[in-house]
Amino acid sequence: MEFLFKIIAVGVFSCVIFDIWQRIFKLLTGIPPSNWAMVGRWLLNLIKSHQIFVKNITTVRSYDSELKIGWLFHYFIAILYAFVYFLLMNLGIVNPGVVDGLIFGVISVIIPWFFFLPALGNGILAKKTPEPIKICSLALMMHSIFGTAIGIGFQILMGQ
Repeated sequence: MEFLFKIIAVGVFSCVIFDIWQRIFKLLTGIPPSNWAMVGRWLLNLIKSHQIFVKNITTVRSYDSELKIGWLFHYFIAILYAFVYFLLMNLGIVNPGVVDGLIFGVISVIIPWFFFLPALGNGILAKKTPEPIKICSLALMMHSIFGTAIGIGFQILMGQ
């Protein structure tokens, strides 16, 4: 059960770092943080309609609890990423620390680029948005920071 605590702690820690950085980044650039209400709307719509890919998430009917659900799902996914990193550590593929965490984060951006952006109706690599390069760059930045935080989190908890 100790491993479960470590996974949850690292997932939450990394997600908090992600969220704090988005707010700092907004202060520096004016670019708003992720809209977790849209994530909640997507998830609630998926549960209700069994539709993974929507044409445009902004045209899907809204739900009263979508923001809360979006935030919860955001942290749940962060814990899943920490679980994957933990498995990779146990297989000897990655080690706790900055470098492997960064590499993991860079690789993990494949999920939003090729699954989640299309699922929201934004296309592969955000090609259906007005600024695909900007959106993909922001996703790469955030996943790099997030992955690095996972690596550091496990490094701290493993005492290395």
